Amino acid sequence: MKIYVSHPYHDHEKVMASNSGAVLSGFNHVQALSKYCEVYMPASEAVDYGPNLHGIRPVFETIDASRQWFVRQDFDGVLMFEPKTDDLAFFRHVCSAPIVIRLSCSFGRNRDFVDKVLQCYSLLRPYDALSPKSAYVADEVGKLVFDQSYLHAITNGVDAGVFVPMDKLQARKEVVDRTGDQRFLEMPVVGFCGRFEPGKGAYPFLRMADLNPNVLFAVIGKQFAPVTHPPNVIFLGAQPYTDMSLYYNVLDVLCALSVYSYESCPSTVIEGMACSLPVVATNFAGAPELLGACGRLIEIERFEDEPLNVTGYIAPEVISDAVRDLLNSKTEREKLGERARKRALEFSWDYTAQQHMTLFENLRTKRDAPVCPIPITVSFAQSCDGSGNLKSISKGFNYLGSAQGPLPRIPFLGQDLPAIEGLGLHLMQHLHPNEVESALVGLCETRAIAHKTLRKIRHFSDMLTAP
Repeated sequence: MKIYVSHPYHDHEKVMASNSGAVLSGFNHVQALSKYCEVYMPASEAVDYGPNLHGIRPVFETIDASRQWFVRQDFDGVLMFEPKTDDLAFFRHVCSAPIVIRLSCSFGRNRDFVDKVLQCYSLLRPYDALSPKSAYVADEVGKLVFDQSYLHAITNGVDAGVFVPMDKLQARKEVVDRTGDQRFLEMPVVGFCGRFEPGKGAYPFLRMADLNPNVLFAVIGKQFAPVTHPPNVIFLGAQPYTDMSLYYNVLDVLCALSVYSYESCPSTVIEGMACSLPVVATNFAGAPELLGACGRLIEIERFEDEPLNVTGYIAPEVISDAVRDLLNSKTEREKLGERARKRALEFSWDYTAQQHMTLFENLRTKRDAPVCPIPITVSFAQSCDGSGNLKSISKGFNYLGSAQGPLPRIPFLGQDLPAIEGLGLHLMQHLHPNEVESALVGLCETRAIAHKTLRKIRHFSDMLTAP
């Protein structure tokens, strides 16, 4: 199988230095895919980056040239990372292979992200798909779209060969050598890994330090805002990806406190689990799916509106209680840690790649399945009541192509329909159903009415094409 990846995830050194979870996950995803298929990425010239991993120079000067290029390459699928509407509109026009779009979150950036998702959804062909990184994201997007069959949740993975349990005392000695801070050998250590900012739970983490002066609180990640902090908080800064396993292993407990609307599948949770760490996480986004029964979930108070993309409030006292319970029981920490490592092994990048391979195969089958469409004509005409007053616009519809075989009998055959249904049936002959959905959502009073109307006209169309 040949897969074209629209983003060039190939520069290992640049990716490792980025400290970006999205970039790292994209790189690891592509590397895993190359074990099962030929992967091609755009490059200035043809080059091999590794086994089954190739750079290829695309020919996109004109639409015709682009279409011919894709025909020559004969790709089995196109994988896009993040919804890029212009790119999708281009690919669907010039490439007949199934397109899968990886979704990292459900909202984000003041809901700009979900707007892009909905725009892409309206452009998807019947054999394309959206691939959210968690069931949570699939559920959130599924609330906004009619046809949820386009959503295929596939979780990110973890490199269990990089993130491994280590001897905790030895790990702490090494970090003491690097930092000169003897407290790593003298105090319990609770960690925060990631960008230290409000939506990631920075301030509740600092408040926890106030409540637990005999515990060392370590922040591993970029500090985006200057803050005053208790003396038992140490900022270690962003660390190289290859060193993160060491820093996870100095911790007794890992906190993952994000309430950001663009959180979907937090890498820090699954990486900490792979290092046999018990995790205290917010019951939010993809964290519960990853964590299972390997730690503690903290409830958040959800905001109806999302100021600055922060979707909820975490009570520091509740987090502190959960952390303190784990620190007070080494037996419980070890039990949860063993369970976490075992569970993390289920989320391998290989498994993520295999799921996408299966998805592409299913989409190709769907693309190649025979269809027998029967055209429907919808006529719009005005009429009068008995007093000569104009009535609401009525729709009469009839059928062409009866030579194709007998039609199912519909009870309301030949009867008038509400205007919106007639319009929807007419649009279905010229546009993709997802585009019709977008039009109906704009015309109907509510999304629920639009989806009810769409369900009726799509089911009606399905009955006409049923064998």
